[in-house]
This record gives sequence, structure tokens and C-alpha cells, in this order.
Amino acid sequence: MDMSEEDRRTRATEANGTPALVTQDLFPLAGASRIARGIVTEACLRWDLPQAVAPAALIVSELVGNVVDHAHTIMTLEITLFPGRLLLSMRDGSRLPPVPRQGMTATSARGRGLLLIEAVSTDWGYRLDAAGKTVWAALEITP
Repeated sequence: MDMSEEDRRTRATEANGTPALVTQDLFPLAGASRIARGIVTEACLRWDLPQAVAPAALIVSELVGNVVDHAHTIMTLEITLFPGRLLLSMRDGSRLPPVPRQGMTATSARGRGLLLIEAVSTDWGYRLDAAGKTVWAALEITP
């Protein structure tokens, strides 16, 4: 029996209807971005979302880079598949809000992370809590 793309995405959710979820703790070390890209690539391919691999990998690379460069804490990557939406979240132990740098250009060597996330994602934001913050970005998933 041949399944449509929508059927395959629906099967990515748990039997009780909750979203599919991948979570991984990462240390703020060299190589963390590579590990995060591998995790998000594997999740996208498992959920039959090959079109999401490149933007999702770029987003998690930038999220990890921000933690490594600014927060310097252990981080938790969370990838959640909702119907029509892939949510990429990075939790860290810093309560300092992310601030996109002004005046960055396409050729700027550093400081473009949040601007890239904003350009690639459908939406992005952050939440503060007592233990730190979560920066998230969403990708619209269309059939």
C-alpha cells in the first residue's frame, strides 16, 4: 500500500496524537554543532522530511553556536514534529535574551546567527525561565 506524504507525516506522531520528539543534551564544545546537525538530519529523514534537512541543520548550527559563544552552558536540543510544523528549540543556562546584531551583512564573518535563523525560519523567539532560556525556531512543513 502506497502512503501519501501527509500519511507518512501523520505516522511520525505518537499513537496518542502527541508530537514526535527528539531531545539531546550537548556540551558547549567544538563539535557540538556537527553533532546537532547529525541529530536533526536523522530526525528529518526518519520523519520523511528531506526538504527540511538543510534549513533545520542551518538553524541548529546557529543555535548551538550562540550557546557556545555566549552562554557557555550545557544545552538541550529539542526537535518536535507537529502537523505542518517542525519546531527546533535550544535550551541553555543563561537568562540573557538573544539579541540580533544590527548592521550585519551577508559577508560579515560573525554575528549573523539570529539574522540567518530569522531569514530561514517561519518564526522564531525565546522564553526565559528561572533556570535559563529556550530559543526556538519553526519551519513550516508543506506537502
